[in-house]
Amino acid sequence: MNITKTFKDRVTFIIGSKKNAGKTAFLNYALESLRPETDVAYLSVGVDGERTDAVFGNPKPQIHARKGDLLVTAETALPGSEASFEILNVYPSNTTLGRLVLLRTLREGRVELIGPENNTQLAGVLADLDKHKAETILVDGAADRITQAASHKKAHLAYVAKVKPENLQSALDNIKLIYAASKAPKYINCEQFFSAEGRPLLRMGDRVLVRGAVTRSKLEGLLKTDKELVFEDLTKLFITCTEWSGLQKRYAVYFAVNLELSAFVINLYNVSNEDFLRKLDNPGLETKIVFNPYTA
Repeated sequence: MNITKTFKDRVTFIIGSKKNAGKTAFLNYALESLRPETDVAYLSVGVDGERTDAVFGNPKPQIHARKGDLLVTAETALPGSEASFEILNVYPSNTTLGRLVLLRTLREGRVELIGPENNTQLAGVLADLDKHKAETILVDGAADRITQAASHKKAHLAYVAKVKPENLQSALDNIKLIYAASKAPKYINCEQFFSAEGRPLLRMGDRVLVRGAVTRSKLEGLLKTDKELVFEDLTKLFITCTEWSGLQKRYAVYFAVNLELSAFVINLYNVSNEDFLRKLDNPGLETKIVFNPYTA
Protein backbone atom coordinates (compact mmCIF):
# COMPACT_ATOMS: atom_id res chain seq x y z
CA MET A 1 0.00 0.00 0.00
CA ASN A 2 1.21 3.50 -0.86
CA ILE A 3 0.74 5.63 2.28
CA THR A 4 0.97 8.92 0.42
CA LYS A 5 -1.74 8.01 -2.09
CA THR A 6 -3.99 6.53 0.61
CA PHE A 7 -3.74 9.34 3.16
CA LYS A 8 -3.10 12.46 1.06
CA ASP A 9 -6.04 14.91 1.03
CA ARG A 10 -7.90 12.79 3.59
CA VAL A 11 -8.68 12.93 7.30
CA THR A 12 -7.15 9.79 8.79
CA PHE A 13 -8.33 8.63 12.20
CA ILE A 14 -5.69 6.32 13.68
CA ILE A 15 -7.29 3.79 16.01
CA GLY A 16 -5.60 0.89 17.78
CA SER A 17 -6.22 -2.59 19.08
CA LYS A 18 -5.16 -1.50 22.57
CA LYS A 19 -3.13 1.09 24.48
CA ASN A 20 0.51 1.22 23.32
CA ALA A 21 -0.38 -0.55 20.06
CA GLY A 22 1.93 1.82 18.19
CA LYS A 23 -0.44 4.58 17.02
CA THR A 24 2.03 7.38 17.72
CA ALA A 25 4.89 5.46 16.10
CA PHE A 26 2.74 5.15 13.00
CA LEU A 27 1.80 8.83 13.15
CA ASN A 28 5.53 9.65 12.93
CA TYR A 29 6.01 7.25 10.02
CA ALA A 30 3.00 8.63 8.15
CA LEU A 31 4.13 12.23 8.68
CA GLU A 32 7.60 11.50 7.31
CA SER A 33 6.06 9.77 4.29
CA LEU A 34 3.55 12.56 3.59
CA ARG A 35 5.63 15.71 4.16
CA PRO A 36 7.57 15.54 0.86
CA GLU A 37 4.27 15.42 -1.04
CA THR A 38 1.80 17.56 0.91
CA ASP A 39 1.36 19.94 3.85
CA VAL A 40 0.21 18.08 6.96
CA ALA A 41 -1.91 18.87 9.99
CA TYR A 42 -2.19 16.63 13.02
CA LEU A 43 -3.69 16.36 16.47
CA SER A 44 -4.39 13.82 19.17
CA VAL A 45 -7.45 12.73 21.06
CA GLY A 46 -5.83 12.60 24.48
CA VAL A 47 -2.14 13.20 25.16
CA ASP A 48 0.68 12.07 22.84
CA GLY A 49 4.35 12.84 22.48
CA GLU A 50 5.03 12.92 26.24
CA ARG A 51 8.40 11.46 27.24
CA THR A 52 6.95 8.66 29.40
CA ASP A 53 3.57 6.97 29.65
CA ALA A 54 1.51 8.57 32.41
CA VAL A 55 0.13 5.18 33.50
CA PHE A 56 2.96 2.68 32.95
CA GLY A 57 6.01 4.96 33.04
CA ASN A 58 7.63 3.44 29.94
CA PRO A 59 9.28 5.66 27.28
CA LYS A 60 6.91 6.98 24.62
CA PRO A 61 7.56 7.77 20.93
CA GLN A 62 8.41 11.43 20.51
CA ILE A 63 6.58 13.66 18.02
CA HIS A 64 8.84 15.97 16.06
CA ALA A 65 7.17 18.99 14.46
CA ARG A 66 8.70 20.21 11.19
CA LYS A 67 8.64 23.74 9.82
CA GLY A 68 5.29 24.48 8.18
CA ASP A 69 3.33 21.75 9.99
CA LEU A 70 -0.09 22.65 11.37
CA LEU A 71 -0.90 21.05 14.71
CA VAL A 72 -3.29 21.32 17.63
CA THR A 73 -2.29 21.11 21.28
CA ALA A 74 -3.04 22.81 24.60
CA GLU A 75 -1.41 26.10 25.49
CA THR A 76 0.16 24.46 28.56
CA ALA A 77 2.30 22.28 26.25
CA LEU A 78 4.04 25.23 24.61
CA PRO A 79 6.59 26.18 27.31
CA GLY A 80 8.05 22.65 27.30
CA SER A 81 8.29 22.32 23.53
CA GLU A 82 11.60 22.47 21.70
CA ALA A 83 9.86 24.00 18.67
CA SER A 84 8.52 27.51 18.11
CA PHE A 85 5.14 28.32 16.62
CA GLU A 86 2.81 30.91 15.18
CA ILE A 87 -0.54 30.79 16.96
CA LEU A 88 -3.32 30.73 14.36
CA ASN A 89 -6.29 30.27 16.67
CA VAL A 90 -7.15 29.88 20.35
CA TYR A 91 -10.28 27.79 20.83
CA PRO A 92 -12.85 28.98 23.38
CA SER A 93 -13.49 25.64 25.07
CA ASN A 94 -11.21 24.44 27.85
CA THR A 95 -9.66 21.03 28.46
CA THR A 96 -8.35 19.86 31.82
CA LEU A 97 -4.87 20.83 30.56
CA GLY A 98 -5.82 24.26 29.23
CA ARG A 99 -7.23 25.86 26.10
CA LEU A 100 -6.55 24.26 22.74
CA VAL A 101 -4.55 26.20 20.17
CA LEU A 102 -3.95 25.81 16.45
CA LEU A 103 -0.29 26.30 15.57
CA ARG A 104 1.95 26.59 12.55
CA THR A 105 5.51 25.40 13.21
CA LEU A 106 8.21 28.02 12.64
CA ARG A 107 11.19 26.15 14.10
CA GLU A 108 11.21 22.35 14.28
CA GLY A 109 11.45 20.40 17.49
CA ARG A 110 9.75 17.98 19.85
CA VAL A 111 6.15 18.72 20.78
CA GLU A 112 3.55 17.19 23.07
CA LEU A 113 0.07 16.86 21.57
CA ILE A 114 -2.92 17.47 23.84
CA GLY A 115 -6.20 17.21 22.05
CA PRO A 116 -9.98 17.66 22.25
CA GLU A 117 -11.74 15.90 25.11
CA ASN A 118 -15.13 15.36 23.48
CA ASN A 119 -16.87 15.19 20.13
CA THR A 120 -18.03 18.81 20.24
CA GLN A 121 -14.48 20.09 20.65
CA LEU A 122 -13.19 17.74 17.96
CA ALA A 123 -15.88 18.88 15.53
CA GLY A 124 -14.90 22.51 16.09
CA VAL A 125 -11.20 21.79 15.54
CA LEU A 126 -11.82 19.85 12.32
CA ALA A 127 -14.09 22.60 11.00
CA ASP A 128 -11.40 25.19 11.76
CA LEU A 129 -8.72 23.10 10.02
CA ASP A 130 -10.96 23.08 6.96
CA LYS A 131 -11.10 26.89 7.13
CA HIS A 132 -7.29 26.98 7.23
CA LYS A 133 -7.21 24.84 4.06
CA ALA A 134 -5.73 21.81 5.81
CA GLU A 135 -6.34 18.88 3.49
CA THR A 136 -4.15 16.07 4.84
CA ILE A 137 -5.03 15.60 8.51
CA LEU A 138 -3.98 12.84 10.92
CA VAL A 139 -5.88 12.28 14.18
CA ASP A 140 -4.10 10.04 16.70
CA GLY A 141 -6.02 7.79 19.07
CA ALA A 142 -9.62 8.35 18.02
CA ALA A 143 -11.28 5.01 18.82
CA ASP A 144 -13.91 6.63 21.04
CA ARG A 145 -14.59 9.45 18.57
CA ILE A 146 -15.59 7.36 15.60
CA THR A 147 -19.06 8.94 15.51
CA GLN A 148 -17.46 12.33 14.96
CA ALA A 149 -15.11 10.85 12.41
CA ALA A 150 -18.07 9.72 10.35
CA SER A 151 -19.34 13.28 10.09
CA HIS A 152 -16.33 14.42 8.05
CA LYS A 153 -16.74 13.81 4.35
CA LYS A 154 -13.06 12.91 3.81
CA ALA A 155 -12.59 10.72 6.90
CA HIS A 156 -11.36 7.15 6.97
CA LEU A 157 -9.72 4.81 9.48
CA ALA A 158 -6.29 3.28 9.91
CA TYR A 159 -6.32 0.41 12.40
CA VAL A 160 -3.04 -0.22 14.24
CA ALA A 161 -2.13 -3.61 15.74
CA LYS A 162 0.89 -4.61 17.80
CA VAL A 163 1.87 -8.19 16.96
CA LYS A 164 4.27 -10.44 18.87
CA PRO A 165 4.72 -14.22 18.74
CA GLU A 166 2.66 -14.64 21.91
CA ASN A 167 -0.37 -12.75 20.54
CA LEU A 168 0.01 -13.56 16.83
CA GLN A 169 -3.06 -15.77 16.52
CA SER A 170 -5.36 -13.50 18.52
CA ALA A 171 -4.11 -10.47 16.56
CA LEU A 172 -4.80 -12.21 13.25
CA ASP A 173 -8.30 -13.13 14.41
CA ASN A 174 -9.04 -9.56 15.48
CA ILE A 175 -7.72 -8.11 12.22
CA LYS A 176 -9.89 -10.52 10.23
CA LEU A 177 -12.87 -9.57 12.39
CA ILE A 178 -12.39 -5.83 11.83
CA TYR A 179 -11.89 -6.38 8.09
CA ALA A 180 -15.04 -8.49 7.80
CA ALA A 181 -17.07 -6.08 9.94
CA SER A 182 -15.96 -3.07 7.88
CA LYS A 183 -17.97 -4.48 4.99
CA ALA A 184 -21.27 -4.45 6.92
CA PRO A 185 -23.72 -1.77 5.72
CA LYS A 186 -24.85 1.31 7.61
CA TYR A 187 -28.36 1.43 9.02
CA ILE A 188 -29.75 4.83 8.03
CA ASN A 189 -31.03 7.34 10.60
CA CYS A 190 -30.59 5.40 13.83
CA GLU A 191 -27.68 7.30 15.45
CA GLN A 192 -30.06 9.10 17.83
CA PHE A 193 -30.95 5.84 19.54
CA PHE A 194 -27.30 5.35 20.50
CA SER A 195 -26.65 8.91 21.67
CA ALA A 196 -28.95 8.61 24.70
CA GLU A 197 -28.67 6.33 27.72
CA GLY A 198 -30.84 3.25 27.62
CA ARG A 199 -31.06 -0.49 27.77
CA PRO A 200 -28.19 -2.53 26.26
CA LEU A 201 -30.66 -4.16 23.87
CA LEU A 202 -33.36 -1.94 22.40
CA ARG A 203 -35.91 -4.07 20.56
CA MET A 204 -37.97 -2.46 17.78
CA GLY A 205 -40.09 -5.23 16.30
CA ASP A 206 -37.71 -7.84 14.92
CA ARG A 207 -34.85 -5.31 14.88
CA VAL A 208 -32.45 -5.03 17.86
CA LEU A 209 -30.17 -2.06 18.55
CA VAL A 210 -27.18 -3.20 20.60
CA ARG A 211 -25.71 -0.39 22.69
CA GLY A 212 -22.08 -0.32 23.77
CA ALA A 213 -19.70 -3.28 23.73
CA VAL A 214 -20.79 -6.28 21.68
CA THR A 215 -19.92 -9.29 23.84
CA ARG A 216 -20.91 -12.93 23.87
CA SER A 217 -22.86 -12.49 27.10
CA LYS A 218 -24.82 -9.50 25.74
CA LEU A 219 -25.74 -11.42 22.59
CA GLU A 220 -27.19 -14.21 24.72
CA GLY A 221 -30.13 -11.83 25.28
CA LEU A 222 -31.22 -12.11 21.63
CA LEU A 223 -34.46 -13.90 20.78
CA LYS A 224 -35.23 -16.45 18.07
CA THR A 225 -37.66 -13.96 16.55
CA ASP A 226 -34.97 -11.26 16.10
CA LYS A 227 -33.96 -10.74 12.47
CA GLU A 228 -31.87 -7.54 12.30
CA LEU A 229 -28.99 -6.40 14.52
CA VAL A 230 -27.68 -2.82 14.57
CA PHE A 231 -24.38 -2.19 16.39
CA GLU A 232 -22.89 1.25 17.13
CA ASP A 233 -19.62 0.85 15.22
CA LEU A 234 -16.89 -1.70 14.60
CA THR A 235 -14.74 -0.54 17.52
CA LYS A 236 -17.39 -1.95 19.88
CA LEU A 237 -16.89 -5.56 18.77
CA PHE A 238 -15.48 -7.87 21.46
CA ILE A 239 -16.29 -11.19 19.85
CA THR A 240 -14.29 -13.55 17.63
CA CYS A 241 -14.26 -13.59 13.86
CA THR A 242 -16.02 -16.97 13.99
CA GLU A 243 -18.77 -15.51 16.18
CA TRP A 244 -19.16 -12.59 13.77
CA SER A 245 -19.57 -15.01 10.86
CA GLY A 246 -22.24 -16.85 12.86
CA LEU A 247 -24.15 -13.61 13.45
CA GLN A 248 -24.10 -12.77 9.75
CA LYS A 249 -25.52 -16.21 8.88
CA ARG A 250 -28.39 -15.82 11.32
CA TYR A 251 -29.18 -12.07 11.15
CA ALA A 252 -28.99 -9.06 8.88
CA VAL A 253 -26.19 -7.08 10.57
CA TYR A 254 -25.71 -3.30 10.33
CA PHE A 255 -23.79 -0.47 11.99
CA ALA A 256 -25.22 2.89 13.08
CA VAL A 257 -21.90 4.49 12.17
CA ASN A 258 -19.76 3.12 9.39
CA LEU A 259 -16.47 4.37 8.03
CA GLU A 260 -14.11 3.40 5.27
CA LEU A 261 -11.29 1.32 6.73
CA SER A 262 -8.37 2.08 4.45
CA ALA A 263 -5.39 0.47 6.17
CA PHE A 264 -4.23 -2.01 8.76
CA VAL A 265 -0.95 -0.81 10.22
CA ILE A 266 0.98 -3.79 11.56
CA ASN A 267 3.74 -3.26 14.13
CA LEU A 268 5.68 -6.54 14.17
CA TYR A 269 7.99 -7.59 17.00
CA ASN A 270 9.99 -10.81 16.43
CA VAL A 271 7.61 -11.83 13.66
CA SER A 272 8.62 -11.53 10.00
CA ASN A 273 6.44 -9.91 7.34
CA GLU A 274 6.43 -13.21 5.45
CA ASP A 275 5.27 -15.28 8.44
CA PHE A 276 2.53 -12.79 9.22
CA LEU A 277 1.15 -12.80 5.67
CA ARG A 278 1.40 -16.59 5.40
CA LYS A 279 -0.67 -17.05 8.56
CA LEU A 280 -3.08 -14.27 7.55
CA ASP A 281 -3.84 -16.08 4.28
CA ASN A 282 -6.28 -13.47 3.03
CA PRO A 283 -5.35 -11.87 -0.33
CA GLY A 284 -8.08 -9.22 -0.13
CA LEU A 285 -7.01 -8.08 3.32
CA GLU A 286 -3.33 -8.07 2.30
CA THR A 287 -3.96 -5.12 -0.02
CA LYS A 288 -4.77 -2.99 3.06
CA ILE A 289 -1.69 -3.99 5.09
CA VAL A 290 1.05 -1.49 5.94
CA PHE A 291 4.07 -2.80 7.84
CA ASN A 292 5.59 -0.13 10.03
CA PRO A 293 9.38 -0.17 9.41
CA TYR A 294 9.94 1.72 12.71
CA THR A 295 9.36 -1.55 14.59
CA ALA A 296 11.30 -4.78 14.44
